[in-house]
Amino acid sequence: MLRRIDTVAPGAAVNLLPFPCASCSGRPSQRKGLLSALRVANSPVVVDLSGCPSLNHEDIDLLLECMAQVAGRDIQVIFVAGSPANRVLLEVTRIPSLVPVFNSVKEALDYSGIAIHKEVNDQGMNQSQEFGSA
Repeated sequence: MLRRIDTVAPGAAVNLLPFPCASCSGRPSQRKGLLSALRVANSPVVVDLSGCPSLNHEDIDLLLECMAQVAGRDIQVIFVAGSPANRVLLEVTRIPSLVPVFNSVKEALDYSGIAIHKEVNDQGMNQSQEFGSA
């Protein structure tokens, strides 16, 4: 069962992962990279949908898989909608009842004052880089 965690410990490091929407080229390898990063994450993860102009059913399925990867663990996942259209679709699917959803990365960072690590998931490889803190 999925559970919602409302807070992130202040000063906790967080991984920022770009979301590979269905309309992106190279999506299968990026999708694997995203799920792998979530599987091994030991700190909160922000999944950024800002690069997706709109979401389709495949994207919603992937978001649900992301939530399943952290279910039952002490890892929080946070989604950044990135657009009003994405925000509405997430609301309609009731995803925000299980996972915090913000309109921008800045809002997600302001939510808890967390430091963030940006993840680059090309060909399933992860490279962490300090992105800054709120």
